[in-house]
Amino acid sequence: MSQPLTIAIIGGGFSGSMVAIHLLKLATGPLTIKFIEPRPRINVGVAYSTPWECHLLNVPAGQMSAFTDQPDHFWCWLKDIRSTIEKDAFVPRQLYSRYIRFLLAQAQKQANATVKLEWISDEAISVKPDAKQLEVCLSNGEVIPADRVVLALGNFPPSHPHGINASLKESQRYFTSWDVLPILGSLNPKSSILLLGSGLTMMDIVAALNHQGHQGQIYGVSRRGLLPQPHQPTAAYADFLENIEPPTTIRGLMRLVRQEIAQADSLGYDWRSVFNALRPHTQTLWQSLPLAEKRRFLRHLRPYWEIHRHRAIPSLVQMLENLMETGQLTLYAGRVQKYQPEGKNINVFVRPRGRKELLQLPVEVVINCTGAECDYRSLKAPIMINLLANGLVRPDPLHLGLDVANHGALINANGKPSEQLYTLGPPQKGCLWETTAVREIRQQAQQLAKILITS
Repeated sequence: MSQPLTIAIIGGGFSGSMVAIHLLKLATGPLTIKFIEPRPRINVGVAYSTPWECHLLNVPAGQMSAFTDQPDHFWCWLKDIRSTIEKDAFVPRQLYSRYIRFLLAQAQKQANATVKLEWISDEAISVKPDAKQLEVCLSNGEVIPADRVVLALGNFPPSHPHGINASLKESQRYFTSWDVLPILGSLNPKSSILLLGSGLTMMDIVAALNHQGHQGQIYGVSRRGLLPQPHQPTAAYADFLENIEPPTTIRGLMRLVRQEIAQADSLGYDWRSVFNALRPHTQTLWQSLPLAEKRRFLRHLRPYWEIHRHRAIPSLVQMLENLMETGQLTLYAGRVQKYQPEGKNINVFVRPRGRKELLQLPVEVVINCTGAECDYRSLKAPIMINLLANGLVRPDPLHLGLDVANHGALINANGKPSEQLYTLGPPQKGCLWETTAVREIRQQAQQLAKILITS
C-alpha cells in the first residue's frame, strides 16, 4: 500500500473498534481512518456501555479475548486490575468497554507514523458514490470522501409492538430496553412493570431492578414464556461433524443433534458440550440450507435454539427463580392484545397461550425487551433509509439483516457485491446466522481489515 488511503468506519461499537484496531496494527503505509460515531467517545456499543455494574458479560472472562490467536488476552488484562479473577468468572460489562478502549489507544500509539485515526463525533446519514470514492454525508452537512466504508452498525433498538401508539410512546410509561437503562434508577420503586420478552435483555432489566431494591410487581410476557438456559461447566466434546456430510434439512439436522446429545449423555457429557462443538460449523451449516429450510427453522425452532445457544449466568437464573418463588415476578406465555391507558396506569390485556379469555394486567410502566430489530426495511435510522433507497445495499432474503458476499462485501440492489462498502457482525445475520458474538466478530474484523488495506 503506497497511495494514501482513507477508510471510514461508521459505528463506534465493538465491531467498528475491532476493525480500527486491526487497521492500526496492519497498515504500513499512508492511511487515515475516519471513525464516525454520534456519541462523544468510544463506548463499545449499547450492551457494554450499560451504567449498571450488575450487568455482567454473558460469557466467562476466559472466553472474551478480542483476539482469536490470543484466547487468554482479556483475562490476562483483567488480572492486572483484579488479580484474583478466575477464567470462569462473569465480570461487569463496563470492564469490557474499558478493555476495548485500552486496546484502541494502545494500537494508536504503536501504529506506523503515517497511519492516523480521526474520531468524528457526528451521525453518518448517507453514503453516496462519487467517481472512484464514496462520500459519507454527516448530519451537520459535512461530506467525508473515503476509498472504503465499513458499516459497523451493531444492533438496532427493538421495534415497537403492535398497539403502542404515539401518545403512549411519549407518555414516559413505555420504554424500549435501550431507552430505559439511564432512568431505571428514577422509577418509582413500588411501581408495577410489564416486560415484553423473556430473553437475556429481559433478564438484564430484572437484574437492574433487583439491584436497586425494586419492590413492585414485575410481569413478563413472551409468546412461549421460555427463559435462557444457564451456563454450566462443560468438558470439550469431539467434533462430531468433522468427517460427515451434514443433512441439508432442518428435520435432518435436528435428528443428528438429538442423536449426538443422547450419545454424549451416555458418555457423561452435558448437552452444552454438543452445542459448543456445533458452533464452529454453524455458519457453514446455515449457508448450506435451502432458503425454505431456513424459513422453517425460523418459524418453528428459533426460540428453542436461542435459549440453548445464548445462555444465561447461573446466578442471574437463580435470582429470577427466587423472584418467581416470592411472587414478585410472574412470567406468562402469550400475546399482548391491547394496551389501554387509564390514569397513571396502563391496562395490558394478555391472551395466555392455550386460553381464550384475556388476562388484564394493570401496570405503570411497559418496557420492550424483545431484542434487536433485524428487518432493516422498518428501521428509522437515516443511514439505512438512504442506503436502501439509493440501492447501495439490499436486505437479505430472510430480512434478518443485509445481503452480503464474501468477507462482508455488501450486495447492491442489482445483485452486485461492492468493492468499497463492507459490513460485519449483526447485519450479516441472515447470511451467516452465527455472527453477533465477540468470537465471530473479532475474526471478521481481522479478516476485513486485511482486505481493506490490500484490495
